Amino acid sequence: MITLRPALSADYSFALNLYVQTIKPLAIAWMAWVDHEQEAQFANLWRPDDTWIITLNGQEIGWVEFRQTGDETFLKQLYVAPLHQRRGIGSQVMRRLNEQGRAAKSMALFVLKNNPAFRFYKRHGFEVVQETHSTFVMRRKLDRAA
Repeated sequence: MITLRPALSADYSFALNLYVQTIKPLAIAWMAWVDHEQEAQFANLWRPDDTWIITLNGQEIGWVEFRQTGDETFLKQLYVAPLHQRRGIGSQVMRRLNEQGRAAKSMALFVLKNNPAFRFYKRHGFEVVQETHSTFVMRRKLDRAA
């Protein structure tokens, strides 16, 4: 069973390492990856207050960052360690995000065009609403019972 716990400043290294491990192989198709520049950018964007650590039986296996903006939840980051991917963990996280964002009418995200997670988001009802050279902007309406 997975749990989501609030991120702490001490989780920074774990989050950075998982980010680099999962995104670098995809990002290099679109840009020149310079480790120290990417680490500086990550440090600038790291927001523990908006971040949750995904644990499985007490072991840290991923992290998710999201923010409520108006009536939309913006899913900024979702990373699951490669050894734990394709086991339903991402789907469990998506269900939790739906529960936590009850006031939201929609959820939006950016995903690299070559990221296999694109298919995951499509399966979860997201549709491409815009695109850039390297990313898709995806959104899905959230059904809320009255």
